[in-house]
Amino acid sequence: MTSWTYVNQGDPTDALQIESVTVTPDPPERGAQAKLTVKGTAQTAIEDGAYFDVTVKLGLIKLLQKQVNLFEELRNGSASEGWSATPDPAGGPIKPGPVELTYVMQLSRDMPPAKYKVTCQAYTVDDDVLATLDFAFDFLSKS
Repeated sequence: MTSWTYVNQGDPTDALQIESVTVTPDPPERGAQAKLTVKGTAQTAIEDGAYFDVTVKLGLIKLLQKQVNLFEELRNGSASEGWSATPDPAGGPIKPGPVELTYVMQLSRDMPPAKYKVTCQAYTVDDDVLATLDFAFDFLSKS
């Protein structure tokens, strides 16, 4: 059995106001496909060039640190894996208003049963803070 939590570390001035985050299946399972959905409201247009920094830690050990171009990911994503957005920006900006960002990935069956921390700091093309989310995923077996 696994569990997860998230904390919205954003400010009221951030360009993307996060309203909810869901993970399917809930809880996520090693060896299964997982879908992370972030719903929010874009306060301003989010232009091509927006990006986010992702850091994955296992305790104090940094497993991954990566910078990702949001629109490049949206252009390369598919329904079966990667990023998608609703409404679909189709290469243009994400317009102000409701937005839903979805990330689908296959979780490895071989990932160690452990507690993982994930930090996602998103920025606009002008390097202003877009949104900040912290996640904790617990894949330790429960007795």
